[in-house]
Amino acid sequence: IIHQLQKRYVDLLIYTYVGDILIALNPFQNLSIYSPQFSRLYHGVKRASNPPHIFASADAAYQCMVTFSKDQCVVISGESGSGKTESAHLIVQHLTFLGKANNQTLREKILQVNSLVEAFGNACTAINDNSSRFGKYLEMMFTPTGAVMGARISEYLLEKSRVIKQAVGEKNFHIFYYIYAGLYHQKKFKNLAAAILLNYMEKGPCTCELLSLSRERANVGVTVRVHVFGFTEEVHLVYRILAGILNIGNIEFAAISSQHQTDKSEVPNAEALKNAASVLCISPKELQESLTSHCVVTRGETIVRANTVDRAADVRDAMSKALYGRLFSWIVNRINTLLQPDRNICSANNGMNVGILDIFGFENFQRNSFEQLCINIANEQIQYYFNQHIFALEQMEYQNEGIDATLVEYEDNRPLLDMFLQKPLGLLALLDEESRFPQATDQTLVVVISHQDNLRSKYFWRPKGMELCFGIQHYAGKVIWRSAG
Repeated sequence: IIHQLQKRYVDLLIYTYVGDILIALNPFQNLSIYSPQFSRLYHGVKRASNPPHIFASADAAYQCMVTFSKDQCVVISGESGSGKTESAHLIVQHLTFLGKANNQTLREKILQVNSLVEAFGNACTAINDNSSRFGKYLEMMFTPTGAVMGARISEYLLEKSRVIKQAVGEKNFHIFYYIYAGLYHQKKFKNLAAAILLNYMEKGPCTCELLSLSRERANVGVTVRVHVFGFTEEVHLVYRILAGILNIGNIEFAAISSQHQTDKSEVPNAEALKNAASVLCISPKELQESLTSHCVVTRGETIVRANTVDRAADVRDAMSKALYGRLFSWIVNRINTLLQPDRNICSANNGMNVGILDIFGFENFQRNSFEQLCINIANEQIQYYFNQHIFALEQMEYQNEGIDATLVEYEDNRPLLDMFLQKPLGLLALLDEESRFPQATDQTLVVVISHQDNLRSKYFWRPKGMELCFGIQHYAGKVIWRSAG
């Protein structure tokens, strides 16, 4: 199979059928095979009539939905950088073509929804310049006759930690660079990021690449899409929140000592505090108090306690992540409100759906943390689904029908999923339990995991000479996980 895929790839034949599955290889270049002419070519014809194409898979889902009046789902899986997000775009493009709606504005919004969400949910990683840092399930809604009438997005596992810190060679979410390049240089926000260094953006300094013309144009594109979705009144507030996050990241803390307490913290740079408070429309005093102190309620009495420097920095970062997470959820919810079906045409309950699942691909970096663990567990679940439907259920059907067929051996990853998900001794359950102990550390987490008999299998090992690490044999390869941080 690999040999045939390689031969076809050399000839730029990037699509190949394997049973009901379409294998797509990323060509890393633009191909002229996605025009409306190709959409018409693959409309309503048998799959064997034309060369393999993603439009054929989208057309098959659409025809099955209309013919059998059953909801359909397209699952897109693969490693990071394999082209999943672009494939999702193309499926939406063809489904919009097939379900021609009388409402031109609705069609335009559906086609642009991915680009808008990606500006806030995608980022540059070491292996992919436009990597999805969240899971997305897009449901396109159709009338019983097959006309598109709306859409709905569900988002999962946004990588909020990227807001405050990025690995070497990686960047924050695209939108931060877009607004910095587009708005700061247009002087629309004098306090957007007054400091030369931005702690929340890769390497801090504003590089030439960051301020490139392409990013300014991208900001213009995002602004246009925001207006298309009716965010005209709120766009200023969205940019304020983003600017506030960037300025919050520039707030630093210093320890101060007093006669009775030596672990208090303060903000030595009043300008950074003032900039952040100004953009967020709160007073500097309120912002400083929320960062450098916390309240404890004991027996009905409220006690205000000072935060240490480390605790204050954690509160600052937690505030930034919470702000961005809520902003992202608000944008998705607002898009869903604007894309919901017109009740005068057809209610959502009477229509049919085609779902498109696009999540981050399997990842294995030099430093793998909790985010990569969640991503790879989700990919293990998809791999299990794949195994069940392609191998297990097919072979069971052969046996039930008395067909003499050679059984195909495959690697069942159910034991690995049990190792992660079982309660109370699965890896995630142990992580959750350990995080509740006040004296728990990165070291105690690894020790607890290593001493569990149910985890001692061919899927788990401890690398020699690496104290805060453990290894997992995933379906796509071996990954070393670091508990530090």
